[in-house]
Amino acid sequence: MRQILAFAVFAVLLAAFASTARADTFVWKDDVNDYTISFPDVWRVQTDDDVFTRLRIAGPLAEDKATCRMQVHHDGRLTIYPKNLLDKAVSETLTRDFWEKEISQFDSAKIIDFYDPASLGAKGDATAVNITFKQDTGNGLENMRGVMIGSLYGPNRYEMTCASKLEMYDRYASLFLSIIDSVDMESKYHPFPTGYYRSFLMDEKLVLPRTKPGTTDEHAGKMFWWDNYHH
Repeated sequence: MRQILAFAVFAVLLAAFASTARADTFVWKDDVNDYTISFPDVWRVQTDDDVFTRLRIAGPLAEDKATCRMQVHHDGRLTIYPKNLLDKAVSETLTRDFWEKEISQFDSAKIIDFYDPASLGAKGDATAVNITFKQDTGNGLENMRGVMIGSLYGPNRYEMTCASKLEMYDRYASLFLSIIDSVDMESKYHPFPTGYYRSFLMDEKLVLPRTKPGTTDEHAGKMFWWDNYHH
């Protein structure tokens, strides 16, 4: 009986430990482009698949083909926009037509849904698409489903793509959104539209002398005809 009880207690502790382990996260920082991403520590970092890819991670179950990647492109088109107007500027830049071109990197890609507005983390104004496509896994083409989100923030365009096998997407959808939401960009915009300008209209009035000291001209201010007459 004691052995059974001890085993039951051990099983409970093991389950609690496993639950805690699954809840652990890893924070990855991109020092070049000033942002961080958090993801489960059981996910592994993979080799980059593109020259613009800064991070590519894969889930622990290889058969599910669950991956997320962050790509960064230098853009610079919207750096002059104040933050309070950036959401509209992003909306007019990262349009559905933009995404139609972006998804062409995948085989047989189709847009299921288009989201405008969206958000990459707490700071990045964005648009997003839900897509299906086919992927060559080495054993033939697999039907895939994923989400792509793009944001223009500071001088860069950030694009994040998370996808898995089509039949497994519902299992990963919430986790994908959690990873996307974890993106934390270093602040590039002032929190107030006008910055920390002082109220210069409240400054003490500055009174300037009519003439500079030592340069008084007895003819200053006299009309032209007066000057000619006295010469």
